[in-house]
Amino acid sequence: MNVQKFISTFFLLNFILLSGQDYKERLKTLEDKASIFFYTNKDSTYFYYNEMYQLALKEGDYITLIDNLNYVCFAAGYYYDTDKIKSTIKTIDYHIQNNGSVLDTLPNRGDDQINYLNYNKGNYYHKVGDYVQSQFYFEEIIADLTKTDKYKESADDLSFLSTCYSFIANINAEGDRFEVADEYYQKNIRLYKEYLPHENESLDKVYNLYASSLYTQKKYTSSKEIFIKTISAAEDSYDQSKRNSIVTTSLMLSKIYNVLGKIDSAYFYLNKIEKYKASKDPFNFSYISTKGDILVTENKLNEAIKTFFEALEVTPDVNKFLIYKKIGDTYEKQSLWDKALDNYQKGLINLGNDFNSHSFLDNPDPTNVLQKQEVLPLLLSKSTVLKKKGTHDDHLANFNVIETAIATIDLSKPSFKNDRDKAFLIENAYPLFESGMESTYTLYKTSENDYYIDEAFRYSEKSKSVLLMEALLSSQATEFANIPKIIREQENLLKNKITLVEKELTSSENSNSSLEDNLFSLNQELRNLIVDVETNYPTYFDLKYNSKILSLQDVQNNLTENELFVSWFYGNENIYAIAISKNKKSFQKIEITPKLEGDINDLHALLSNPKSNLDSLSKLSYTIYQKLLHPILKLHPQERIILAPDGLLNYIPFGSLVTNDKENRYLIEDRNLSYVNSATLWSQLNSKEQTSTNLLAFAPSFDSNGPTGGSRSHILGNLPHNKNEVEHILTSFKGKSFINDQATLQNFTSSLSDYSVLHLATHAVFDDENPEYSYLAFTPKKESDDLLFVKDLYNLTLNASLVTLSGCESGIGELKRGEGFLSLARGFFYSGAASISSTLWKVNDNSSANLMGMFYENLADGKTKDASLRDAKLSFLQKNRENGLAHPYYWSGYIIQGNTQPLVTSSKWQWYLYGGIIIVILIFLGRKKLVQFFK
Repeated sequence: MNVQKFISTFFLLNFILLSGQDYKERLKTLEDKASIFFYTNKDSTYFYYNEMYQLALKEGDYITLIDNLNYVCFAAGYYYDTDKIKSTIKTIDYHIQNNGSVLDTLPNRGDDQINYLNYNKGNYYHKVGDYVQSQFYFEEIIADLTKTDKYKESADDLSFLSTCYSFIANINAEGDRFEVADEYYQKNIRLYKEYLPHENESLDKVYNLYASSLYTQKKYTSSKEIFIKTISAAEDSYDQSKRNSIVTTSLMLSKIYNVLGKIDSAYFYLNKIEKYKASKDPFNFSYISTKGDILVTENKLNEAIKTFFEALEVTPDVNKFLIYKKIGDTYEKQSLWDKALDNYQKGLINLGNDFNSHSFLDNPDPTNVLQKQEVLPLLLSKSTVLKKKGTHDDHLANFNVIETAIATIDLSKPSFKNDRDKAFLIENAYPLFESGMESTYTLYKTSENDYYIDEAFRYSEKSKSVLLMEALLSSQATEFANIPKIIREQENLLKNKITLVEKELTSSENSNSSLEDNLFSLNQELRNLIVDVETNYPTYFDLKYNSKILSLQDVQNNLTENELFVSWFYGNENIYAIAISKNKKSFQKIEITPKLEGDINDLHALLSNPKSNLDSLSKLSYTIYQKLLHPILKLHPQERIILAPDGLLNYIPFGSLVTNDKENRYLIEDRNLSYVNSATLWSQLNSKEQTSTNLLAFAPSFDSNGPTGGSRSHILGNLPHNKNEVEHILTSFKGKSFINDQATLQNFTSSLSDYSVLHLATHAVFDDENPEYSYLAFTPKKESDDLLFVKDLYNLTLNASLVTLSGCESGIGELKRGEGFLSLARGFFYSGAASISSTLWKVNDNSSANLMGMFYENLADGKTKDASLRDAKLSFLQKNRENGLAHPYYWSGYIIQGNTQPLVTSSKWQWYLYGGIIIVILIFLGRKKLVQFFK
């Protein structure tokens, strides 16, 4: 009661002092009072701003009034008071609507006031989780500030611009669009370094936000290093305005050290916050929940649950789902399944009112809050518990969870505009698909109902080739949606510019802020163009993001009696294999053990080494065959097999597997093999029409002593047999070759559109740090580029029936879950190739020339592509059975992917046709008439 009297007396004295001043003096006094309490006392801050508002309203000073209300929003934002921001924005909008004409009298016609209002709207929508609206308002401010270059001369404008960049970066990071987020953070850092080099405190705030994004990406070391640096600087020059920054940084460091298992350090930074705590602290819930996380790491689970419930009491409604998940996860660790499920469901309800899977699936609204990525971790946790409970009903309930997750992913994908972020989405969702596979397998084994095999196949297909399929569908969508030519040309131009700038940055030893800013602008322009096209051409959007996949029944309908399709799903715990023939299907599960994964890696190492011991290789090869393929093939006798490998299985050329350890017989001697990423992609590639068989072949030369102008290709060894290889295959097909000095990148890119069969007998180099800058090398030239990067292939358009990459490791690249290798071969699929022959290791130049010559001879005879490669390998093996070239290194590294239809009609079939015609004529005319006919 005494405190209340003191406050009343305090405000009364202030009112008496103010009453004797004129308007401007009174405003200034109130403003000074408000600034004193801005970072320390919310109620006092609001009081003085309200006094200023009433005073300005009485005087009819609407400019001051609007400025004052914007500052109220700034203060409310600092205190995370969303209700106050919302009500104040409503008041500002009212006054602008009714009295906004006064802003026209200002030098900038009220642009500052409108930008501040847009900032407050963006901040409000960001705090309540409506990121689409939030980003819209920040982009409005950026567009206004950067419409001329004057902002570069104003520290205030630059600082304001930086804030908008940070918000947009954070919005994208919250949506797991990390490539875009990182672009904005790095742009922001460059802005400070170039234009505001002495604003270290503001720059540190940007670094903190960037570090938070890195933490979410699980780049803990990089994140930690930034946070330690910024918190040290903030504490060295502490004032009250730095409180929030120090508290949030301490929280992040505590989280990082907890993840890294360094409990003492985690507690050290958590305890540091005690010094900076404020009354009604908006970070209190995060402080308590972080403490709970540490207790979980210490395995003090009961104490952790109690702590999480304490956090729940002070957590804002918009964030309660985070705490419910933590509670559920802790109960899961205690095997308290029902309590865990109850809390996961509460978290889902917190994200969307009255959540249940059926209502969501019946009404999939793309703007619904449930499409936010926050729903996926809750669904995964729920799915994991249902799988562990393991009853029949639990596995059935898991179906609804997986369906909801799939719908969420499908609806989320359009918001991701680059492959890196889409891959991150799929990577995080992959355990959900694995949970679905486990439930379907369990239900199939207990019921023997084939329906569950169909469902398992659907889950497997949903997890595969998402990026590649979208790229192919996008190309088709552009054609069928009648996108104007000028827009398509603009998109291609932007993509080419982006690739050129990225190449410059990749090859540059030092950072170049000018190039980086140019790349930022180009990426922004391309994203905006794509959004415009998707918005204005709904047919294009529908075709591009068509999530329809091939069903198991569709696969059966597309298979012949002699074909078998084998699809693998490589999870964290098990490998699942689904084998499909015309009239039969089977479902296998293989446990993943360290030994199995070690054996697969060892097999690839032995296969790719011509000096490896053949007996050891054969023994290991037979072991893997027995584990992976024998259980399938003993049920399915079909000779032609289409394989859709996943995970580490991509490293295995299955034709080299030994099927009989006593005779050392290889699978390729009994079966015909081809590869594809998924059944849906297989169908897509098979729908491509075979065009003419004109062949374009390249055999570059490499002289390490020749002038190269800094090219990377000069370090590559010469290929003494690639010229012979090209000359050999041109005896089978009509076409054109570029040899030695003529085998340049310029000749390739200018000629490829006229040919349907491309053969590149050259070096392929895989870049494990930047997979998109793996490359094919052409004859080096001083005056032009000589390397074709994976990134370049995304910008090419070709209609090739077959591309052969007769180079080292052309089929190898970064291994992505569900996507396979991000290789040069895959890049040609992006460009429009129907099928690709590539290699899984550094192949021998001489044996490649022999194999490729026979491969093209077989193709010219009208054989299918898979049969042509198989017969070439068998011929090679037969010729070399008694020498060292029988080692699988020399013949098994080549694989064929995609459409395996023949390139030409077999001449044998022509003779069969002629004979059939004669027989029909004989029957129809009779012998006498036939004699008269020929006379």
